Amino acid sequence: MKIVQIAFRGNYAKLYDYFTDLDLSVGEPVVCETGSGYSIGTVAGFIPVSKNAKAWIVQKIDVEGHKQRQELRELLE
Repeated sequence: MKIVQIAFRGNYAKLYDYFTDLDLSVGEPVVCETGSGYSIGTVAGFIPVSKNAKAWIVQKIDVEGHKQRQELRELLE
């Protein structure tokens, strides 16, 4: 288990701590469970310990897979 810091659009100055067991890199988009539902955030960094982490990262967003599928759809049109 790792602790990852997430930045959300509109407030990149504030970082939120989440637990994860996913293989993540700084800059990757992820889906996070928040108090108001699911939100997309960006991995800003990793820390060894946090008293603020209460929730887990839901999943990493496969941006490359999306781009490949989009290119394939365009070729098939």
